[in-house]
Amino acid sequence: MHSSYALNSEDFAVVRDGASAPLTTLWPGGYKNGDRFCVLMGTPMDAVGCSNLIGGTNTLFYDHLRETRGTSNFFRYADTYMIGVDCEPGDWNQLDVWPMHKFVSIMSPTAESLIHTINDRRITHLAIPETGIRVRGPVVLSTWNSFLDTVKCIVLYNPLTGKAREADVALLGNKVIESYVEQAIFSTPGIGAGAQARYRRIRRNLDQEPMRCLEEYRTLANPAAARALLGVSEVLPPGHQPADLRQAPIVIIPVDSPIAAADQEGSPPVDAAGITVVEPPAPLPSTEGLRKTAFDGILRRYGGNFAEWEGWSWISDFGDPLNEHHAVRETVGIWDESPLQKWIFRGPDALKAVDYCFANDMASMQVGQARYSCFLDEHGRMLGDGVAFNTGDPEKEGILVVTALPSDVDQFRRVSKQQGFDVEVLDRTEEWPHIQVQGPKARDLVDSMTDFDVASLKYFRFTAEPITIAGIDGCYLARTGYSGELGYEIYVPKGAAEALWQALLDHGASLGIRQYGLAAVESLRIESGLIFIGYDYFPGLTSPFHMNLERTINLETGDFEGKQALVNELAGGITHRLTTLVVAGNEAPDYGADVFVNGRGVGKLLSPSDGRSPSVDRLIGIACLEADLAEPGNRVEVALPDGRLVPAYTDTFPIYDPEKKRPRS
Repeated sequence: MHSSYALNSEDFAVVRDGASAPLTTLWPGGYKNGDRFCVLMGTPMDAVGCSNLIGGTNTLFYDHLRETRGTSNFFRYADTYMIGVDCEPGDWNQLDVWPMHKFVSIMSPTAESLIHTINDRRITHLAIPETGIRVRGPVVLSTWNSFLDTVKCIVLYNPLTGKAREADVALLGNKVIESYVEQAIFSTPGIGAGAQARYRRIRRNLDQEPMRCLEEYRTLANPAAARALLGVSEVLPPGHQPADLRQAPIVIIPVDSPIAAADQEGSPPVDAAGITVVEPPAPLPSTEGLRKTAFDGILRRYGGNFAEWEGWSWISDFGDPLNEHHAVRETVGIWDESPLQKWIFRGPDALKAVDYCFANDMASMQVGQARYSCFLDEHGRMLGDGVAFNTGDPEKEGILVVTALPSDVDQFRRVSKQQGFDVEVLDRTEEWPHIQVQGPKARDLVDSMTDFDVASLKYFRFTAEPITIAGIDGCYLARTGYSGELGYEIYVPKGAAEALWQALLDHGASLGIRQYGLAAVESLRIESGLIFIGYDYFPGLTSPFHMNLERTINLETGDFEGKQALVNELAGGITHRLTTLVVAGNEAPDYGADVFVNGRGVGKLLSPSDGRSPSVDRLIGIACLEADLAEPGNRVEVALPDGRLVPAYTDTFPIYDPEKKRPRS
């Protein structure tokens, strides 16, 4: 690969949609302190494709950092990375670049290790060859979500010509400084003599034509669009994420750190010293470095298996997800849901802030009432969903909001500040572990453990004042859940978490209680039509109308972030809806599999069951299809991982208890 760099950033310009502009327009908003640029390269080493892009960004970095940081210790602030996939350290000898570049080689990569490498370096601007990177494999949810949260902009480049099909950005420049290793670079295997001659003519004529077009790039609409190019075969749902996935064989070699040669003469053979070498056993999957809930110890003592989710070690199952599922449907089960984020909106405007952040009418909630909704960006696209609890004391206790991701607080704080609300948003996730108690016998179980009148607690109500459960003071009880069954959630002081868990098991033994985890949660939610972030909807991309959430959106009164965008969308007509797909056979499609009618793409199978779903005994899934196909009885085809199409048909959504009578019972 040949890399040239400019004398200063004025030597580069960008043409986007036919209009010339400064280089800063290549990225939304231009470079800012903390931004990091990375070029992914495969083997054989890319010859010309991103050379000018690298050079231009280097000079832009230089000018920007010189203005904001000064020239002292300049290189410590410059973050431009080259990540070579299966590139040997010697491959980097082809490059002639500024010393601010940081080189990383990933040997024997997986898709997980590649994206994890990008995330570890907090890359914000990424260039990918349009041919993709030659890796393939699953990626865990937290890794993929971190990638989507951090990467702001992606461009595609052609690794041989620098031209991208359907390019929307052209990078122009001159006054380049040529590399002294040009002849060696252009003799790289894989580049024909004709191409070499053309590249030389381009370089020779650079100074003769001002701002000559050198390379073109196609920008992607969003980071999620790069999924296939990065080799992500599937994003593993909770309960299906082995804790050791990130420990797949990978060697990351910082090329600027020399590796000492082996001193064979000074190291006598082992057998000459009479030493027997015993290979240590392979280490067990580790969850070290992950956050652990207050229930972690007792769950491990009961033989729980764990999965990684959003930096947490979260219970996956207790060895029998199928029977754990059936216990929730038929008797009662308990699940540690503590990794969900608990936010406290506190201040005079706490309820107003919650009301504006969420699309539902939160302001009209009574004390002790909970309400579900989504929260949106200014374009009316979902950023997340959650439940708000009105404690009745916004200035002292605050208004509790439970959502999925740690990053959700950024949106809440930004919107609250923008609207001038007198409120602070505090993280109380660690202080308030909580359990879901779900199933037809959940009421009997909880009622046997407290003097509180459990039967008086109506659907989506909670105890605004603390109660005593199993002799543990300071608990809060909510009639909410995530199973499609009658259920409760118990919020317990952290120090009493294990005692509550054991008490539930003891009192529930005669009822047939079982502990369960994410694997059973996944089959329960798919049957009950409960959506999950990163599988059914994608932050910044998905319309809440496509998730059938119009009943949780208040367009009549009040205001909320993204409301006008939803009003406009509704006026234009809802284009897609959620439905249930029943798929022929027993081979499960991938999450996000394409759905077709007569060869035309009509939507996605968002969340398929892992084989035949336990309670309905059919291979099903939550799908988002064109609205006129969402009604039951329509015939479609679904793509399998090997490319084959299998027949499927739409059914009632959700397929289990469509009128939601069981959770309201």
